[in-house]
Amino acid sequence: MRLAARFFPLLFACACTPPASKAIARLTAESEVRLAERQRFEAMMKQDVAALDTLLDDDLTYVHTGGDLQSRDEFLDMIKKQTLVYESIAPSEVRVRVYDGLAVATGRSQQRVRNASGVMSFVIRFTEVYVRRDGRWLLAAWEATRLTGS
Repeated sequence: MRLAARFFPLLFACACTPPASKAIARLTAESEVRLAERQRFEAMMKQDVAALDTLLDDDLTYVHTGGDLQSRDEFLDMIKKQTLVYESIAPSEVRVRVYDGLAVATGRSQQRVRNASGVMSFVIRFTEVYVRRDGRWLLAAWEATRLTGS
């Protein structure tokens, strides 16, 4: 009984402490999501539809700052036809939270875009949702709000 009393606190502490492997897995997943985001922004600026095709989930919903909702195919078509051209995307203050097979990223971004109306520069706040499919993080949802005064 005395032996059990000595080991119970140790057992309790071990049970309550998340294993280091979980922390490592979370940090790895967070890094992978950040990489997927950088690759997507880069592909958007280069109008690289082939690269975007590998970074977007089939069920993507993409909500622009004006409230326009696009499906994955509509978004890719817009990039392909250069209806909206992303000249620069500079994210900042990005926070990534990882859950089982899901990641949510929030942040700000300075954007410069060109469309039929001309060139516009503005700052947005965004939320991204990524899903893990076949070992890769894919963008499943995007929503952005233009910040006033920008």
